[in-house]
Amino acid sequence: MINIINMRIWNKQRRIRKETETKIISLLKELNYKEVLINNTVVYTSKRKYLKLTFIRGLKSYVFEYADSYDEAEKNLFGDGDLFPLTMNEAEMLFKMRDEIINL
Repeated sequence: MINIINMRIWNKQRRIRKETETKIISLLKELNYKEVLINNTVVYTSKRKYLKLTFIRGLKSYVFEYADSYDEAEKNLFGDGDLFPLTMNEAEMLFKMRDEIINL
């Protein structure tokens, strides 16, 4: 019984993450970022900036990692941006993400 409850909770959290990621990707596209693969990793690029969206399970948070050139992205030399926890209001999270992306 406990395993079924845990599985339902896990599935709900996974569904929420997937919905949130879809909205974040829409935000990136709205800001003219294009999806590319670098070393089999999805990276978003615009105006020679490279962003990688990462979910940190232990912190239950998203973070944008950024590189200033293709060469840095290819060598996986990404710097970390701010943490955006899942507990944050979704509208606030997207607003703060937009601000971070614009001001990179």
